[in-house]
Amino acid sequence: MKKFLLLAAVLALGACDRSKPELDKTLVQMQQIAAEKDSLLKDVMQTSQFIADVNTQLATVKSRNATKPVKGAAPDAEASMTPAQQRDLIRTKIKETTDRLNEAEARLGASRNRVKDLAANNSALTTQLASYDSTITAFKTIIDNQKTEIVSLNEQLASLQTENAGLKQDKDQLTTEKTALAADKSTLVTERNTVYYVIGTKDELLKKKLIVQTGGTLGLGKTQVASRDLSPADFTTIDKTAVMEIPFPHADKTYKVISRQDVSALETAPDKNGLIKGGLKITNADKFWAASKYLIIIEQ
Repeated sequence: MKKFLLLAAVLALGACDRSKPELDKTLVQMQQIAAEKDSLLKDVMQTSQFIADVNTQLATVKSRNATKPVKGAAPDAEASMTPAQQRDLIRTKIKETTDRLNEAEARLGASRNRVKDLAANNSALTTQLASYDSTITAFKTIIDNQKTEIVSLNEQLASLQTENAGLKQDKDQLTTEKTALAADKSTLVTERNTVYYVIGTKDELLKKKLIVQTGGTLGLGKTQVASRDLSPADFTTIDKTAVMEIPFPHADKTYKVISRQDVSALETAPDKNGLIKGGLKITNADKFWAASKYLIIIEQ
């Protein structure tokens, strides 16, 4: 009996020895199948992450178009890009994702064929092949869904480009309007600050028709006043905000302001007869020029 048990044990050990290479081969094949599945799963996960990143970037660009930048926010490389650079980056990533999807789809068929070859004539691996086929089908479904998402991303990018083109047009229009308003403002300021003065003898001013004489009797006691129709061409033009002093031609002679300026805005007021020497020193330009922008001074 003991001899029989020993023989059975020897025979069993021999059988184990003969099947060990086959078991090792099967183990290696199963590991290869598992590696193929892991590789495909990694591809699918990476592609999914790529799509998620592109979605995030599209949302970020849309948000930046819709709102003003937050003061104090920490800048990053993409935040410092222009909208055109951001769109180019997104377009590049979408293309890269599309290429990865196409490569993954091609690998599905190749991987399935390799696993099929590994499982040939091995009933133990046939079950693994069926499971692998199920994985292939699932991955194929995911890839098809990802391709649909890529189409959607491209449509969003196209919509974003159209939106940006509209924003650029609006910005250009606003810039044009702003420039025109600035020019109008500058013109108005210049016109508001531009004033005119003339200094001359009575005869000179009468000859130029800048003054007229009124009142008096028999040619005596007439008063000189500014004409109603005055032309800037007959005057010296100045900026009232820049010129605060107007010197007289002759320091030894007296002069009289006959136009409607407010002489109380002068540093030295005229005497009781309205006469002044040396020149005019204006202390308050707006007040002095408020009544008239034409200043007429007669030499006495």
